[in-house]
Amino acid sequence: MSRNPTNDFIQFITGGSLFGGGIFLLANQVMASSAFTYRGGGWGRYGGGGSMVPFGTPGMGLLMIPLGIGVCLLFTGTYKRWTNLLIWGSVAALGVGVLNSIRLTSMPTTLWALVHLHRDDCGGKPGNGAD
Repeated sequence: MSRNPTNDFIQFITGGSLFGGGIFLLANQVMASSAFTYRGGGWGRYGGGGSMVPFGTPGMGLLMIPLGIGVCLLFTGTYKRWTNLLIWGSVAALGVGVLNSIRLTSMPTTLWALVHLHRDDCGGKPGNGAD
C-alpha cells in the first residue's frame, strides 16, 4: 500500500484543527487565577497586605539563598556538580512553587454542552452512523 503525502498532510491539518478547537472549548470552561487579588484595601493575598512578588508561597524567598550560592559558584568555575545541583534544584523548586499557587476552577456547564465538548474532542460528528 502506497501512501499519498498530500492526503497525509490534509489529515494532519484536519486533526490539528479539531484538536485546537477542542483545546479552545476546554479553555473556555476552565479559569486559571492566582491568590493575588485587589480588593479595596490594597494588593495582596486574599485582600490583605502582600509581598512584592504576586505568586508563589511565602517561603520562596529562602530558595534564593542556594540559588545565589550556585550562581556565585558558577562564576568562580569551581565545583561544577554542586553548582548544577544548586541552580537546577532551586529553579525547579521555584517552578513548583509558582505552579502550586495557581488555582484552576471549572465554569458551570450543562450536561448537553459537556457531551458535545467531548464529542468534538474525540473527532466525532453528527450523522456518522451512530444515530
